[in-house]
Amino acid sequence: MITSYQFVKFKENTFVEFHKKLSEQNTISCFDFEDSILDFKQNDTNRYKSDYRDKVIKLIISNKTDVLKSWLGFRINEYGDNRYLDDIEALNRLGGLQFRVLFLANVTTPETLDRFLKENQNLNFDEVIPIIESNEGFGNLENIVKFKHPKFKNVVFGHCDYNLSCEMFPFIHQDNPRYWFWIQKFEQVCSENNKGFVNSIYLNLNHSLHFKLMLKNTSRFFDNWGQVTLNTQQSTDAFNFKDTDLINVRELNLMDDLNITEYAKEIVELFEKYNPDGRGYTIMPDTKTFICPQEYLAAKRFISG
Repeated sequence: MITSYQFVKFKENTFVEFHKKLSEQNTISCFDFEDSILDFKQNDTNRYKSDYRDKVIKLIISNKTDVLKSWLGFRINEYGDNRYLDDIEALNRLGGLQFRVLFLANVTTPETLDRFLKENQNLNFDEVIPIIESNEGFGNLENIVKFKHPKFKNVVFGHCDYNLSCEMFPFIHQDNPRYWFWIQKFEQVCSENNKGFVNSIYLNLNHSLHFKLMLKNTSRFFDNWGQVTLNTQQSTDAFNFKDTDLINVRELNLMDDLNITEYAKEIVELFEKYNPDGRGYTIMPDTKTFICPQEYLAAKRFISG
């Protein structure tokens, strides 16, 4: 069974019911302290992130007798930076409340994991999942996964940040064969070290069949794995998925016959049109496809030369 990690946008009056429904289909409700606000146009990103942290912590504390505590998760900022310290301070305000997982952004060395775990023994979480999302982290993947600790059981791929780190454009997503060469590396290293794998987000929310095809492709590499999801439909599809399912849809490669310059201009135009405040991911209202902020930055870089 696939464990899903759904990054949730919560409504305070319905969160408890929503969270319990997710837990019933093996899905962990995750709050994103890292990418909840990515502000490209204003200088008050820190205030937005602080407000978001406060709202999340207050929501959980006010419902702590009702939520299934072990089915909560958080993604926090890279170890050592200022926002990471704010994230840890916020989590300490939970007063020892149990939660399932901490996703730790941009882990590049096993020493980072070691320091993180030693410094945060007071936090009551089941496991830390390092995010491999940079060229440096991917290059050091074997050493990271070799690290042994009872709370280190899985590793997650952050393919959008990885594309940005490698200065790629257009981005390579799951519809590109090269993505699966990267996954082969995770398969080899995780298998050798008895670690699980959590697959990166799938940005096209409007194509359930292609999401299932992506799950099927991932199942060819891993027996013990998870999936980051962006909405309840994806989590439901993951919960109901069987690797014997026949997926009657062709493989996609959206880069065929692409004019890269025009594509870059389109990414920038659509991101700014549907996200005028420049915060976080942008969803196209017609296709329900996300444009990740990392690809927006890469497109702007490509256009500027």
